[in-house]
Amino acid sequence: MIIFSHIHFLFYLIAFVWALFTGFIFSTIGAAGGIFASFGFITILHVKDANSIKVMSQILTIVTPLIAVPLFIRQKRVSLILGAIIASGGIVGAILGSWFSKHYLYELKSFKYFFGYLTLFIAILLIYKVILKKKKKKLNSSAKDLKLEDNAIKTLEVNFRNVKIRYFNQEYNFNPIFAFVAGMVVAIISSIFGVGGGFLLVPFMTGILNLPMMIVAGTSVFSILISSSTSVTNYISMGVHVLPFLLLISIAGIIVGSFLGPVMSKSKYIKEEYLNYTLIVVLIFIGIFYIFK
Repeated sequence: MIIFSHIHFLFYLIAFVWALFTGFIFSTIGAAGGIFASFGFITILHVKDANSIKVMSQILTIVTPLIAVPLFIRQKRVSLILGAIIASGGIVGAILGSWFSKHYLYELKSFKYFFGYLTLFIAILLIYKVILKKKKKKLNSSAKDLKLEDNAIKTLEVNFRNVKIRYFNQEYNFNPIFAFVAGMVVAIISSIFGVGGGFLLVPFMTGILNLPMMIVAGTSVFSILISSSTSVTNYISMGVHVLPFLLLISIAGIIVGSFLGPVMSKSKYIKEEYLNYTLIVVLIFIGIFYIFK
């Protein structure tokens, strides 16, 4: 009985530490939270039910947005009109994606195989992010010279063909139908694999909609919170079960990691650039490991 208790204590300790590490990575780099959560459940903790893994991983990716969204709103960094449009598409996509994945991607072996390709794709996106990092710094630095009282996001025009918003005296236009479809597609992919979707949504908003990161960060997190919550709710309504105590321990770890990330990232010993390089290597390893195992 004592050995049994020790084994369980070690199991949950490992779960907490891994979740803490996942929360640290997610809050520091802003990507791969769902990937690391799923890898932990599959390979480190040996959870056998693919559908349970998807739900628990997506629940963990919701924790950080729950903490971050109120802060972003207070900082006036959320475009509610854009967030609502993307989230509306996300609700539709989350329902479709979770239904498809629950019924057609329920075998762990098949899930790991396709999950491996998703992981490699995210690694490629992170490489792209690193390459463009200097360019983004130049674009964001211009906003620092403007007055903070001008940072309110103002909606200037809303119709079925165009939405126009103003931020720091700069005007941005986007097609709402395009944004809706993008939100739906991202949510389909995210709910199928039990991840957050920021790895797709952020490049879409910065690269295609040409929005500044000051808006993108808060708006994407706001949209992901809604679509991921919809996905989790639909999975559970279809009878997918979670492991309650393991999930609670993991949530506690994610919360601690999410607070530690921003604090420790300010240390001179922890460079975001090095974290990105390390994360890329780890993601490539995970992808190849799941594809060829």
